[in-house]
Amino acid sequence: MYKGIVFDLDGTLVDSKLCFRTIRKQLGIPEGQWILEYLDQLPRQEKAAKLAELEQIELQAARNSDLYAGVLPLLEELRSKRIKLGIFTRNCSSVVRQITGKFKMKIDLVVTRDDGPPKPNPAGFKKFLETWNLMGHELLFVGDVYHDIDCGKQAGVKTALFTNGNSITNSNLKPDHQILGYDDFHHCIK
Repeated sequence: MYKGIVFDLDGTLVDSKLCFRTIRKQLGIPEGQWILEYLDQLPRQEKAAKLAELEQIELQAARNSDLYAGVLPLLEELRSKRIKLGIFTRNCSSVVRQITGKFKMKIDLVVTRDDGPPKPNPAGFKKFLETWNLMGHELLFVGDVYHDIDCGKQAGVKTALFTNGNSITNSNLKPDHQILGYDDFHHCIK
């Protein structure tokens, strides 16, 4: 059984309905570019202004977000089993606070882009492993996209792909577990 489970946020715990194509257009980022990485290369003042605008877009999406079915009962069950719970997201801290507060989610540790290099850089996993005094095989990372799975594998932790009922179409994905929905999560923690 895992001693810690870390979740991605958007597309994994919540449906925030963020449209990255629209965000790129609104912020003047070329199609196909990673948003945070593109902004990081801008001159300091322009970067700060665009990050502030991005945060407002994300906060609005957080206010309109919906929790995926079964998330809260699952988190309560995991907590009752004394499994540490975390969130590792490309979002900023204010967005995570908004969402966890809105849905009354009890999370032990959160790592955001404000805490260090954003995913898919796996450096954030070091904080979970060190804080919780765990080895990689004792930690499960649940995400909804290829980059989440790749990030977890780079960090040496176990991975689970949350598909929300969809089938996997990317044959490059090699998660340790596949989760169709949170009522399907139990096979991961047996």
